[in-house]
Amino acid sequence: MKAFVESLSSVQKKISVEVPSERVQAELEKTYRTFQQNAQVKGFRAGKVPRPVLERHYKDQVAAEVSSHLVEETYWQALQDNAIQVVTEPQLVTEKLVPGQPFRYSATVEVRPEVTLSNYEGLEVEKRLSKVTEEDVNNTLARLAENFAQLHPITERDRVENGDVVTIDYSTSVGGRQVAGLQGKGRFVEIGKEAIFPGFQERLLGAQKGETLQFSLPLPKRAEEATEVTETERIAAFRVTIHDLAKKEVPALDDEFAKDHGECDTLDGLREKVRHNLQQAAERRAENQVQDAVVARLLERNTFEVPPSLVREQMRRMLIETGVVRPDADGSVNDAGLPDHMREEFTMQARKQVQSVFLLEALAKQENLTVSDEEVQQQIAEVIASVGVERRSQVDAYYAREENQRMLRNRLLHDKALRLVVEKAIVKTVEGDIAGTEEKD
Repeated sequence: MKAFVESLSSVQKKISVEVPSERVQAELEKTYRTFQQNAQVKGFRAGKVPRPVLERHYKDQVAAEVSSHLVEETYWQALQDNAIQVVTEPQLVTEKLVPGQPFRYSATVEVRPEVTLSNYEGLEVEKRLSKVTEEDVNNTLARLAENFAQLHPITERDRVENGDVVTIDYSTSVGGRQVAGLQGKGRFVEIGKEAIFPGFQERLLGAQKGETLQFSLPLPKRAEEATEVTETERIAAFRVTIHDLAKKEVPALDDEFAKDHGECDTLDGLREKVRHNLQQAAERRAENQVQDAVVARLLERNTFEVPPSLVREQMRRMLIETGVVRPDADGSVNDAGLPDHMREEFTMQARKQVQSVFLLEALAKQENLTVSDEEVQQQIAEVIASVGVERRSQVDAYYAREENQRMLRNRLLHDKALRLVVEKAIVKTVEGDIAGTEEKD
């Protein structure tokens, strides 16, 4: 067997394989003997069909089986001989198999990028640590109270007013295409609260229960920034059906509320608990921000391509996590109905995430980092402790699968590599405004 490897890019190779005629002929003879044992041809007993008759009846089928078998055998041998680590199934192009002649085919594959890190020590990054204010504490307590609010149906009127909680069905299209992540049934909208689409709630004011509204609104500027979109793509078209109206009753923030819902004796005690939790959350956000900044700096200093198929797969995961694509949905992410500028943003984020994985794997290899069996078992024990011992059998069964344990080991290795870079970084702590405080107590 001869194999010639051509690099189409740093992450794509074309492998051209030639199987010698002797091997082709030997495989043909073997396959015809197998067919002869089982072939049923009118006028001949089983196992007694002459070779010329077999060839007349089964020539194409035999050629297809031999071609498939030769590709299966030699493809993996070619990968091994040339030390090629593929990340996708090959795109095969085969020539017609002719008895007495060599058999040729090509396999185009995507491969792991070769990443060698440099300049990963002494990265300068900021750690922006938020200070918890009284306003932050008050806002969190208010959200906590709203979590225990009760809804009371409105029966004395049937038109939407400010402050109502409205149950709606809605769908959204942009540029004439449905956007899967922007539609739903039985959703609650509190009139007067901040909305993703400015002007949406105002369109519901005065609407009657049972009425279906159709209107259009411009996309928020955040969705358009740094992108080029057509005039049509700047507009979101909504179809909204009003179902039920309700008033929300929020419990008073007092000592009784602290006892019933905050596991504290007094409201002052609950305030201190909230303050402590907010500060811990701020610390975690600051640490995560440092890690993100370190990875971003590494990517700036170490540029490399990644296989497009891995980017597409990561993008699909992101779309599933955000609810844009169903987990069981078939087809390409291009069928998700995303406007071009949104697809570009998802693609860019997916590419960075894939690059980050290869980056940390390369760093772990360069620094000879490993994850011991004890570290894996310790992490599994922490998972069990977090979900409760009553679910231990489920956790044990999950990590009994080799694939799941391998994924856990890789994640721990990536975490270890990331901690190493952070430890070697020059981190400057600065005080910033608290943001994104969404954790509940």
